[in-house]
Amino acid sequence: MNDRVLPFVLLLCAPCASMAWTGQAEQQPENATQEPQPPTLETIVVTGSHIRNIDLETRHPVLVLDRAAIERTGLTSISDVVQAIVTNGETLNRNINNGGNGEQLANLRSLGANRTLVLLNGQRFVTDIDGAVDLSAIPLALVDRIEVLLDGASAIYGSDAIAGVINIITRKNVEGGEAGQYSGRTSHDDGARQAYYLTYGHKGDHWGASGGLEYSLDAPIFAGDRAISAVPVYGLPTGTQFTGSPFGPYSFLVPESLLFSGPDFLALRLVNGRPGTTPADFRSIDLASDFYNYQPLNYLQTPQERRAAFAQARYEFTPNLALSADVLFNQRQSRQQLAPSDISVFAFDGTNPDAIAISPDNVYNPFGEPVDIAFRRFVEAGPRLFHQIDDTLRLRVGLDGSFTLLQRDFTWTANVLGTRSDTSEFTGPLADFSKLGPALGPSFLDSAGTAHCGTPNAVIAGCVPMNLFGPPGSITTVMLDYVDAYETNRYRNRSEAANVGLGTDSLFALPAGGLGFAAGAEYRRESGDSILDPLEVSGNAAGNGVSSASTRGAYWLAEAYAEFNAPLLAGTPFARKLDLSLGSRFSHYSNFGNTINSQVGIRWQPTHDLLVRANYAEGFRAPSVNELFQGNVTNQGIDADDPCVVTNNPTAAVLARCAQFGVPPGFNPSIESVGASVQAGNPGLRPETSRSRGVGLVYNPAWLDGFSASVDWYDIRLRDAIGDPGFQGVVDGCYKYGDDADCALITRDPADHNITHLIDEYQNLPGGIETSGYDLTAHYRHGTPWGRFGVGWDASYVDYFGEIGHPAPGSSLPDGAIAHGNTVGLNSASGSLFGVIWRWRTQLQLAWTREPWSASITARSFSAITEDCSTVVNTADFLGQPGLVKLCSGNGATRLVDGLVVPYNRVGSVTFTDLEAGWDAPWHGHLMAGIRNALGRNPPVSYSAFENSFFPDYDIPGRFYYANYRQEF
Repeated sequence: MNDRVLPFVLLLCAPCASMAWTGQAEQQPENATQEPQPPTLETIVVTGSHIRNIDLETRHPVLVLDRAAIERTGLTSISDVVQAIVTNGETLNRNINNGGNGEQLANLRSLGANRTLVLLNGQRFVTDIDGAVDLSAIPLALVDRIEVLLDGASAIYGSDAIAGVINIITRKNVEGGEAGQYSGRTSHDDGARQAYYLTYGHKGDHWGASGGLEYSLDAPIFAGDRAISAVPVYGLPTGTQFTGSPFGPYSFLVPESLLFSGPDFLALRLVNGRPGTTPADFRSIDLASDFYNYQPLNYLQTPQERRAAFAQARYEFTPNLALSADVLFNQRQSRQQLAPSDISVFAFDGTNPDAIAISPDNVYNPFGEPVDIAFRRFVEAGPRLFHQIDDTLRLRVGLDGSFTLLQRDFTWTANVLGTRSDTSEFTGPLADFSKLGPALGPSFLDSAGTAHCGTPNAVIAGCVPMNLFGPPGSITTVMLDYVDAYETNRYRNRSEAANVGLGTDSLFALPAGGLGFAAGAEYRRESGDSILDPLEVSGNAAGNGVSSASTRGAYWLAEAYAEFNAPLLAGTPFARKLDLSLGSRFSHYSNFGNTINSQVGIRWQPTHDLLVRANYAEGFRAPSVNELFQGNVTNQGIDADDPCVVTNNPTAAVLARCAQFGVPPGFNPSIESVGASVQAGNPGLRPETSRSRGVGLVYNPAWLDGFSASVDWYDIRLRDAIGDPGFQGVVDGCYKYGDDADCALITRDPADHNITHLIDEYQNLPGGIETSGYDLTAHYRHGTPWGRFGVGWDASYVDYFGEIGHPAPGSSLPDGAIAHGNTVGLNSASGSLFGVIWRWRTQLQLAWTREPWSASITARSFSAITEDCSTVVNTADFLGQPGLVKLCSGNGATRLVDGLVVPYNRVGSVTFTDLEAGWDAPWHGHLMAGIRNALGRNPPVSYSAFENSFFPDYDIPGRFYYANYRQEF
């Protein structure tokens, strides 16, 4: 929508809030002569407002997924259900192996998981150390419905509600029991999923209680079992990869005297069948065929096991006072698996003081001279395993009641709650580089032919020499026992809160109805820490000079809020209803101080059929524990382009800036490198801030019963985004863009002027992010003699995602950085600004019900993506195989992608189709069976995807068959 139109709309209507077509704002008593009675406790609170009993479809767009809709998806976890919502963007899921940690997150509007607020029954849930909620910690059997507020709501809920709010509502007033079982597997006979649950509840005259158990087990799928993921990059020679070094199962060696041949070096590998005891056993590496294929041992879809127990109870002392409590325990066990570790010897340039080389006196070195570069997969040790056990415990106790004051009915609530998450992560086998150095150093054979580390006069006790030169199997069990290492890292997160709230749907009468009002206060404390394994702290597991310190920190906050809903007109021409809503929240944080965030909205119903809503909201996100207090991660020998080096072509302005900090003209060191650098948290961070606007129409025509449609335009602008600028970002910020704060993070040697120390800490980044687009829905239900039919269409159209102000791609921003421009539908080789942003993401469902039968068909669609294909072109040139360029749909032609002119490839649009059918048995049972991806559609190949050659939001190749049975008793 044109920005010049919006203020006019806001002036007429002012911005609004959410909507729902059931319920009414006020109820008239059946007998007007009766004495006023205090309100009962059976009131409704809608996501997006603390005011009770307002219209369910009010002010903001809210998507509601009830239990029946969730069951029809054929999914077994809340995370899978939420990630299937069309407004959700790329985020951690079970299809992410390398870089995954078992968490499954939400990412509304693609703005980041920590900018989506997740609630359980309107109360916050514990986050991880980065500020995001792991949805796998909430069992699906507990859920009655999921409400998704697609609007900013910091004035209502506080921090994190920038992109939207996901409110998970549990089942209430349960009477009787229910047991369910789910089972499914793929058409490739793998990826089995099982789920079981049992719930039971009972209600008395003044009380009710319920509880349940849930267990689920998701088996892995290996990358080697699908053609698209069986090699690192689909379509390229086996084992070829775009980045990193070609680590082989055999040695990739560069003896010192063979290091350089002009600008190149000579790389060697073992000849098949040779023992690796003489130089003649080695040949030059063949770049087209000698790469190691690490994919078959990697997971394509990671396994996960979850156990949960939950209970809730409520006791009404009087009709106007009740005590309630609920408790939840969830355990998640998750795993990732990667190919065996690579042993990396890389010491030739001297930039890493911790680097090791293979001694010429090592008994297994056939060259008789130092080997400064060597790579070998630790195939004898087997794959690397990453195993997480996460225990989440949540307890809430609350009072709620109602009273009448001055003939006005009020309700109130008071809650205390605490949630804790404890995660243990076990990793291994790894190589302990503090032991690998001696094992690759000088060694000798004793009279019995046994190898020992050191020299005959200085034996290194306990050390076992390592053979990197032989074929697989040459690294013996004894060698492995010496260098093998395992890590255990622990992470703890705590959230404690107390809140009170007071509200009424009629504070006083207005001509068009009662003034709705809600106010409240909250105190909360957030804390987190990591307890890292000594091996991780030392950096000896990485082998690249990286050491990590544990993280520990906490902060507290106190907040107060107020909210009003004022009906301005009712029952007048062109204004059946006109409501104004206002809300504001004051927040005081112990770490950064105060912030006030407000919102204003209007809902206007000019006719019975049409509703117009508009809104404007301020938002914020407080820095996470990790962003504030991350322990130092120290790196040695980090490569970074120093803008002051003459070969980097510094401009006159850059040279002047360099001279200001003592760097002379013509500075040209022999080795350009950062001596040491530290990544760290920053206790001085400010909160992120946002401004969101929205205008929407909802149409429910009286002439077409059962039909409804809506369109909502949104625009979100995020400033002061918290991020890690990276080492290059810090030096560029200082010398290219004149940021004195970045210069304070850089230390140079006063003698040779090289950078000796650099701090890369979290910062409030300059500029900002903007996204805008449209949410569209259309639904129709109609009864016939052959059953009731329904069709529903939900769509997300993203018009813009990029820097604030819509700068041209490649142009200079005010801070000197280069603009990405609009990244919608584009993906660079290194990933786009916030992941893949599809222009269109839609879901179309046709459903039929004729008791006791039901069936549905659902089509889930993703639009095409244009990606940077320069990596394929570069690989084709590197391998001397120009025919590989044809893998790019542009066949080497270039276009603008994410701010750069590069060869491009079009990742085609794709639609996955699901079938489902159900039967209600006369004995209170329900049987359902279905097929996800029923047409067996393969995901389109991507050359910019991080792993597996397709985006992780797509279905894995193959159909998935499932069945579940539910029995009530």
